[in-house]
Amino acid sequence: MKCSGLVEKRRGDMEQNQKPSLGEITDLVCEFLEVAIHLVLSVRGLYPAEFFERRRHFNVPVQWARHPELREYVHSAVTNLHSWIQQGIVEKVAIVILDNARAPQERFIFKLQVDKLYSKDFPISELEYALRAFYLKIPVSEPLLRPLPPDCTWEIVAYSKQLPGDGSSKGHFWVPADNGPWENPPHITPIKSMKSEPLVMQLYVEHPSVAEISVFRDV
Repeated sequence: MKCSGLVEKRRGDMEQNQKPSLGEITDLVCEFLEVAIHLVLSVRGLYPAEFFERRRHFNVPVQWARHPELREYVHSAVTNLHSWIQQGIVEKVAIVILDNARAPQERFIFKLQVDKLYSKDFPISELEYALRAFYLKIPVSEPLLRPLPPDCTWEIVAYSKQLPGDGSSKGHFWVPADNGPWENPPHITPIKSMKSEPLVMQLYVEHPSVAEISVFRDV
């Protein structure tokens, strides 16, 4: 399913050394995803550099879009995934970059798993520390990636284990995705991964295989 179309939450009321709730962990994951999407858009040059401004998140410099409508689009997309991530329905969140013929050229994929049965007490700052390493890795990953064609567009795609059935107002925001997998296995570039008791996350980039690129060129 896809979403058609620097807020750092205050955690002053959360005790840093107590076991965070599942909702608080999901808050942190969504907060991270929102900032990471802005960073990917900046690093991949999908908008001019002046569309972004430098901010800090988890005490790491990041790029944040200046345009209010772009910020609202990303914020609404991630916010509307919150309960599905918390329920374990969402398996992957991707930024899919498309050429001007709507053919996928690149997928930045955040594969995640939130453990609803974790038992360990830990400070929430431990998760922040682990997640901020992703912010540091995304900008330096650019030399590993392929050049993008001109006039690319993008969309946020959520891959779910099942169809969400909560009947909430989120349904109008997400529709079935029409850019299915490539016919051939993609080329995968690992970027960063982390594993803790409450959260497992991997970030990797998919590109079409050489055979797939040839098909696109022949069309």
